[in-house]
Amino acid sequence: MSLSLTFPALPVANAVSVEPQVSSDYMEGYDRKLFKHWIDADKNGCTTRAEVLIAEAIVKPKIGKKCKLRGGKWLSAYDGKTITNASKLDVDHLVPLAEAWRSGAWAWTAAQRQAYANDLEDSRALIAVTLSTNRSKSDKDIAEWVPTKDVCGYVANWIVIKLRYSLTYDDREATAVQGFFNTCKFGDLKVSVLPGFSYQTNQSAPTPSATPTPSATPTP
Repeated sequence: MSLSLTFPALPVANAVSVEPQVSSDYMEGYDRKLFKHWIDADKNGCTTRAEVLIAEAIVKPKIGKKCKLRGGKWLSAYDGKTITNASKLDVDHLVPLAEAWRSGAWAWTAAQRQAYANDLEDSRALIAVTLSTNRSKSDKDIAEWVPTKDVCGYVANWIVIKLRYSLTYDDREATAVQGFFNTCKFGDLKVSVLPGFSYQTNQSAPTPSATPTPSATPTP
């Protein structure tokens, strides 16, 4: 049974009403291939991965044939390391694909999953980081993993992306979020909530003679 998760008022960029929901994770059927990613949406020869690397470079790389990147410099936000070789970077889905699946993407269309996996409109959705930190993070949520650098910034972006796509929180994750609201000074978290991505909570089939009982509201 889903519950409301109360956040301080967050400014949104459109009129779509969204209220965070707590629900058990949907643990069946995930396959990374269900999220078609690293497409070339604008047909300019550069995939989503390359577009992120170009956009986030602190020293812009040279762009060769078939969008091969040479040179450039990047600052990995998760560990603060400077990288000068694009092949040493992963482009991380800030909210991992598997976590998105567990949190509602299991009910999306293939087109919606593709849009999520290649989101270049919100710069917080995809981020270039060192291979080691991305491997360490894997598909963990913020109750299980946060980076060594700028933890509050990471959590703020996590909240924004989950709201943007109307993704749910499991109990432990919701408790962690509430705790971070007590320890981090987030300020305004501007959210552009996308229409068409409604909450899909994972509810067990109800027993005909019983009334489902909500779990306790998460506390900090």
